[in-house]
Amino acid sequence: MATASPSPWRSVAALCTRLNEGSDPPTFTDDSIRHLLRHAATNGLGEHVRRLGAKIVINEEGFLGWLNAQPRRS
Repeated sequence: MATASPSPWRSVAALCTRLNEGSDPPTFTDDSIRHLLRHAATNGLGEHVRRLGAKIVINEEGFLGWLNAQPRRS
């Protein structure tokens, strides 16, 4: 019997937990992720976001790829 692979889709809270593992203080807060999601249509994050009614899920791998593609600020 084949085992199911874990889903790459995360809730906002679950994504924050994964991104902040080992960070103190946290790098990403729920509010900071929600801010990015509010602007997903214009910041390029939209293709990695799914809205299921009131629930929002983010593709973790897609988010990390998007984050790494952002220009670095000094």
